[in-house]
This record gives sequence, C-alpha cells and structure tokens, in this order.
Amino acid sequence: MALINILKISTVYSRVSLTFRFNVYIPKDLNDALRALKVEGEGLLPIAGGTDLLVLYRQGLVKFNKLLDLWPLRNSLSYVRFEGGYVKIGALTTVSELLDSRIYMDKRFLGFKDACSGFASPFIRSIATVGGNVGAAHPLSDIAILLLAYDANVKLASLDGERLVPLREFFIDKRKTLRKPDELIVELSFKEPPTNSSTSLIKLDRRVGHSMGYVIVSTYLELIDDIVKDVRIVFDSMGKPYPERAYKTEEYLRGKTLSEDVVKEASESILPNEMRRITDYRSSAEYRVELSKVLLKRALFKTKERILGGA
Repeated sequence: MALINILKISTVYSRVSLTFRFNVYIPKDLNDALRALKVEGEGLLPIAGGTDLLVLYRQGLVKFNKLLDLWPLRNSLSYVRFEGGYVKIGALTTVSELLDSRIYMDKRFLGFKDACSGFASPFIRSIATVGGNVGAAHPLSDIAILLLAYDANVKLASLDGERLVPLREFFIDKRKTLRKPDELIVELSFKEPPTNSSTSLIKLDRRVGHSMGYVIVSTYLELIDDIVKDVRIVFDSMGKPYPERAYKTEEYLRGKTLSEDVVKEASESILPNEMRRITDYRSSAEYRVELSKVLLKRALFKTKERILGGA
C-alpha cells in the first residue's frame, strides 16, 4: 500500500536561513493515519505542533524525510472530559486549550495552572500538544511531570487496537518510550481525585517562560485531618534521563502529619538518598540536589495550602 496525498513542503527558519524539505502525509481521519503508520513504520514520524521535533531536526539530532501531520485530527483528539470517574485529555489538546478549559478552577487540578501558565511563550502554548509533550520523553517535559503526579495512563492506538500504559512505565530512556512505530498517543487519562486533594508544580531556572528549568517538581497530596493519606512526588529526574517519581520519599510521608519536621526530614534526608543528579553545562549535580530539596518543601506546603482552601 503506497502513501497518498503526499505534499512537498519547504519550512524556512529565518533566523538561520535554512530551508528544510520533506514529505508530509495528511490523513483524512485517525484510521487513515494509523494505516499510514502501519505501512511506513519507522519511516513516517508523527508531528503535531512541531515545537520539539522541528527544533531537533534543525539541530541535526533527528533525521526524517516523511512526516504524518496529526493537526487535521484535532477535531476528534482535542478535548478535556470527565467520564466515568476519570479525567480524559485528548493527545492533540494544546497547552492553551488546557488553560482555556479552566480545569484549574477546581482546587484538585491547580497544578495545571502552574504547568500551563508558565509554559514557554503564548505562541508555543497555542501549538504545543499534551501528547507531544509526553511523547517527547524529555526530563523537562512540564505536562508529563504533572500527569505523572496524577498517576496518569497513556492510551496508544494502532490498527490492531488500543492499549493503556501507565505513564510511570511509558518512558524507557531519554526520548524513548514504549510506543511502537505503528502506534499513536491518542489520550491521557487519570482517576478523578478526591475533594481533599490537590497538586502543584514548581519549575526554577534563570528565566521565566522560555526556560527549560534546572529542576522541576510536581506533588500530589491527599490529606485527612493533616495526615498524608496519599502522596506522589515527581521530579524531572531521579537519576534516569526522564521524569520519575520519588517512591522512597513518598513512602516515608504516607501516614504522617505534614509538619515542618516531617517535611524537613523527607527533603533533607530521604530524598537525597534516592536521587542521583547529573552535572552538565547548565548546572552541577550538587546544586540540583540542593535545589530539589528546597523545591520539594515548597511544593508540599503549597499543595497543602491549596487543599485547605488557598490558591
């Protein structure tokens, strides 16, 4: 089966005066897109907003000559729904649309306000998609980090059917996931959290907006009379090159009163023993660990305040 509707396009980046040429397949619907992937496999790369993929292409880190344009599928894959006790977010929902959905008006979802309002620039927010952020499998994927705090699942679709993969198992290396070449990310979902819960996300870097973040942390808390019934803590990295949960720190906090002493012990003693940071051109490992300790304290108390009625 040969691909049809192949268009030859030229993308020009005025800053670097380069012209890129590649073939783009424009599908009629989801099944058409899945058929194209089945035929082409790894030779056809899905693209939505292109805020990550085209940058990698320009830098020479990714090579391709065929793209599957997912933008025409937004009518069916762009949504925020509450169904059957689950929150479901279409993979082609943009960051701006998450903000417009005002999901964060409910205190249980205030982490979305943190993640989306500080996400890049207004233009990037208007084309960057939830599925693209998760599929990028990058340590500093803000939306993916928040969704991990909600213990979300990734729905993958192919011509052979659909499968649900826990997001905590989806990443296998930097920019590598369990998605097969003939599959598409079509939805992210998580159980609707109880009323005595909330989330937060904190990112710190030298700049706001366009920054990638030295450290990003997201926390989910469920409290009963100030006792931690459940907690999930997610960092941009715990040692592996993708977002991860701090399981040992979570275990320490469960069942305890969220006091200053308990949070200090979790941040100063438990977290550093399970976290392995790297040194690179942006920061030293030691600085990242110290920053992680500080941000965890802030995130936990910020989330607690939100549960108690603060913003």
